[in-house]
Amino acid sequence: MTSRPTRINSKDRTTLIHIPGGEFIMGSDEFSVERPPHRVQVSPFWMGRTSVSNAQFRQFLKETNGTPSEYDSKALYDHADQPVVGVTWEEAAAYCRWAGGRLPSEAEWEFAARGNDGRRYPWGDEEPNPGRAVYGRIFGKGGKPEAVGATPGDVSPFGILDMAGNVMEWCSDWYGPYPTDSESPLIDPIGPAAGTKRILRGGCWNFQATSLRATGRWPTVPSLQRGTEHNGIRLVVDVNDRHDG
Repeated sequence: MTSRPTRINSKDRTTLIHIPGGEFIMGSDEFSVERPPHRVQVSPFWMGRTSVSNAQFRQFLKETNGTPSEYDSKALYDHADQPVVGVTWEEAAAYCRWAGGRLPSEAEWEFAARGNDGRRYPWGDEEPNPGRAVYGRIFGKGGKPEAVGATPGDVSPFGILDMAGNVMEWCSDWYGPYPTDSESPLIDPIGPAAGTKRILRGGCWNFQATSLRATGRWPTVPSLQRGTEHNGIRLVVDVNDRHDG
């Protein structure tokens, strides 16, 4: 992993890492929802080094007169440095707009998680273990997400943390099957124009190891809030001349 340029987002103080863009193979042959593997080209962007925390989301709610979710006051999920959970897709998108950014596309998320070398997990092909990533914890028996960035072994080739565990993260795309007839790389794909489900990416504190693969996709009703102890947010900010030249 090479060191990447970083900056602090002025609105919510997220540490952003510069993702250089590039071409990679998106998807896999393992599950039907991930087929077929296909070539994608993504442009450069900035991505939050960690998921959005409770402290950051509470500031957003304070400034926008928003209403916290039921998880904001539950002991397993309410610590300031834990990732916010229990957010709908629209709440996640609204937070990112407030912070001066947006949700990642699926293609951006997967590229940031695995780079262009075809790795299975953000850290490589080595199988997960509980010392590397937060997963496999028992719901209802004290299992909970850890503070953002608490497992530095769960790190992508660009230095992005917690893309294989802790909480899943909303992407901007509507869910749809991957294209099957593209000979040239797709350029910055954003999914279908409409749909009934949005996409969650990444593993989760109460899911098993198979969910940690960087190609995993989880089509989810965007209004879902109750029962979403695993839904979080990752901020993306577009590259622009003022910051990047």
